Amino acid sequence: MRFRKILALGTVSLLLMSFLTVIAVWVPERAEGSGLADSPWPGFGRDRKNTGRSPYDTSHVDGTEKWNFSTGRRGVWSSPAIGGDGTVYVGSWDDNLYGINPDGIEKWNFSTGGGVWSSPAIGGDGTVYVGSGDYNLYAINPDGTEKWNFSTGHWVHSSPAIGGDGTVYVGSGDYNLYAINPDGTEKWNFSTGDSVNSSPAIGGDGTVYVGSDDNNLYAINPDGTEKWNFSTGDFLRSSPAIGSDGTVYIGSDDDNLYAINPDGTEKWNFSTGDSVRSSPAVGSDGTVYVGSVDSSLYTGTIPENMEEKEPSLDNNLYAVNPDGTEKWNFSTGDSAWDSVWSSPAIGGDGTIYVGSYDDNLYAINPDGTEKWNFSTGDSVRSSPAVGSDGTIYVGSVDGNLYAIGGEDNDTDRDGIPGFTHYIMLISIFVAVISKKKRTG
Repeated sequence: MRFRKILALGTVSLLLMSFLTVIAVWVPERAEGSGLADSPWPGFGRDRKNTGRSPYDTSHVDGTEKWNFSTGRRGVWSSPAIGGDGTVYVGSWDDNLYGINPDGIEKWNFSTGGGVWSSPAIGGDGTVYVGSGDYNLYAINPDGTEKWNFSTGHWVHSSPAIGGDGTVYVGSGDYNLYAINPDGTEKWNFSTGDSVNSSPAIGGDGTVYVGSDDNNLYAINPDGTEKWNFSTGDFLRSSPAIGSDGTVYIGSDDDNLYAINPDGTEKWNFSTGDSVRSSPAVGSDGTVYVGSVDSSLYTGTIPENMEEKEPSLDNNLYAVNPDGTEKWNFSTGDSAWDSVWSSPAIGGDGTIYVGSYDDNLYAINPDGTEKWNFSTGDSVRSSPAVGSDGTIYVGSVDGNLYAIGGEDNDTDRDGIPGFTHYIMLISIFVAVISKKKRTG
């Protein structure tokens, strides 16, 4: 009898230890910086460094549509953000920011006075920040009501970044980068020589990096003073990403991807076949992923006919090694209009997701082979976001936000198989032991 009790107690203890281990791994990774929401994808590039890298496993995602949400005829160029409760936030050229429940049902919409190209960012308190073509940055409460708005001198196509102290950084077509306090008052502004459509990235020391149409990448101290600038040969409409060693990666309309040391000197450049307006993503092994696009920029209003844009000389997603050599490239589409403007997202299993002007979202294996593709009704300019269950969210110029998943399986957060089974087994053993005790 005593042996059976010891055996049962030992079995329960072992299962309990396994359960606690799973819990420790299962708890979602907090996005870098206390100013950002503790959520699966709190803003453009996912973290303050814009790495585009998710901790969540997506290996079970096979390209099956879960649902789509229509914003009407106008396109979704904004990239989604995902709140801690699973709410998906995305802007549309119909002038609205939408809050969408995890089942694809509208939670609320918030109307601005212009197209919302900017991608939302979620603060630690649930406030959602987004720019608009009406020249304003908006702070929106979790219930969809306005908290405050901050007026700039031109469109806000840049996506906001949130510092560890809650400061919100965003660029404007008025040539400035703004630092805005959590209460909506201006902290400082930094003037560049042209429009700032690039979205800021924030280094571990608080340095803010942002590109400008004046061809420069700027490194700005937390107090708003210039640290250094790096000049390229054309517009910088790509957004910077920061590697684990502090290297800053950014694309330019001069057809190059640049790697820049933390002191502002060039580390290397990688040449593509056309402008680089896709923003780089950085894999856990240091591989840099970036798309190459055509030479057209659409501002103000969305074109009625996407075929009117100039043809691209390059339709590729590139994987670039940390030393600047090409690892592989992946071609999207067969026509001259099938460029890659979307910025890649990387799943916890290493799968790379990126949209193309050939109307598809692509899932690409780490070795550069195609895993699957998902077809939408128009170009995919939006950049994907990854949910805690591996669901991929992306917008399309067809006016829809898509949620893409796979077959149901026993895989929970971070791809841990059998999580539910652990709970069931523990429950069964506890029930058996309780019954034995009652029956003596």
